Amino acid sequence: MLPPRSSWTLPLLVFAPLVLAGGGCNRTGDPLIPETVLGHCTYKNRFSDRTECREYRGDRWDEAGASADCGEWGAELEGGACEYEDILGACVLGDPERVIRVVVPGADAGDCRQQERGCEIFGGGIFVPGPVCGGEDLPDPVEGNVFQWPVLECKQPLDGEPAGQGEGGDVCTWSMISGCTEPGRDFSAYASCDMVRTQRPYSAQPTPQPEVEDPRLGDPAYAEELAWVTEQVSACACVCCHQTSLTPDGAAIWDLEAPGNWINTFTPYGLAFAGGFLDSSLLGAYPAAENNGFDRASTGLPTTDPERMRAFFAAELEHRGLAPEDFADAEPTPAPFYQQYLFEPQACAEGEGGRRRDDHVGRRQRPLRVRAGRRRAEPRGAAEPRPARRDTLARRGAVGQLADAEPQRPLRRAPRGARQGFPKDGSPPVLKAGSKYYLYVLADIGVPITRCLFNYGGDPRAA
Repeated sequence: MLPPRSSWTLPLLVFAPLVLAGGGCNRTGDPLIPETVLGHCTYKNRFSDRTECREYRGDRWDEAGASADCGEWGAELEGGACEYEDILGACVLGDPERVIRVVVPGADAGDCRQQERGCEIFGGGIFVPGPVCGGEDLPDPVEGNVFQWPVLECKQPLDGEPAGQGEGGDVCTWSMISGCTEPGRDFSAYASCDMVRTQRPYSAQPTPQPEVEDPRLGDPAYAEELAWVTEQVSACACVCCHQTSLTPDGAAIWDLEAPGNWINTFTPYGLAFAGGFLDSSLLGAYPAAENNGFDRASTGLPTTDPERMRAFFAAELEHRGLAPEDFADAEPTPAPFYQQYLFEPQACAEGEGGRRRDDHVGRRQRPLRVRAGRRRAEPRGAAEPRPARRDTLARRGAVGQLADAEPQRPLRRAPRGARQGFPKDGSPPVLKAGSKYYLYVLADIGVPITRCLFNYGGDPRAA
């Protein structure tokens, strides 16, 4: 995830993704939760489809602010705290004087890891286990690698399939969450879904049970359009999380292999997302010319024909008594990326940033200090917005970018296993004494460790 546009007037140092050696959380103990409770609201989370209860704690909350936040979830502010007999835990967001405590009711300890991931990866909060998740018999967390940088995989076509469009008849496919193989082929045959699932949080989630008999399937015109949409989705990395047979634990939210009409597993929100009636541009995309003709700049699902895809999902909304206009005021999706997009960096904390002259990014010079953050160890790592393109970085004043790094602290040289993403050739410019820089470090492609401003050659707190 790149910094918000408003912050790109400063030279930018990008490290994405980093795994800080030793890792660990950047906190000790449970977060401080104020005892003062202004009120709460109860609603169903539009992403997980679970009931949640938001408490507004701390002296800086007022009724107008809390009511506005509740309204964004389609709920109304009520007095007092959330009260449930059994809770999985709570996701704590905000600062110590203006906390949102999101309480998740439930009695199944098997849901604990999913809630923790949802809170800390998607929400950017701190998960505090409740009585249900506080026992010793919880499932072990999944261990594995963090974000795997995408590669362009070129393979000969499967037996019986026509020659590919690549050199020597190869089929070339980006192993990325926004990648697609050639139309009419299956993504999973030409790229690695295991790699893709390191680039976006995955967890099996119940899908709505559709009517097995959808009378529209008997309409030849509808059946033809449905078959086209199915072919489009099958060619793209969406299948890695949304097709039961290709996932470790089952499909997430919607399922390409659901009985009957699989489109009926979409929620209304999902239909609007798929058709591009919600702004999904923050997820990023490859240019269609580099992605076998598939474009996802204007639709949530990649497609070789955006207008046809939009028309199909507009009709699906109409079938449910809705219209694209019903989502005109929705914020860009997904929400965590939108919050990062709005983020305004502040001065680096003590010990962060560049403190000496002749500092470089990726060269054996003076140290660049980065505060420790969470160390991700789940193969179902964080989300994708596209890796920063070199032309974008150059246009917005970036000094340098490293990727796939495992640095010790402080960062005195190009870390073991790192590769330079920008500039493509040569060394980055020398940092200039007295200049201000924006340091942006990711533990995974969408999980920031550090986003702060520092004056090179002086006290970073003066930024």
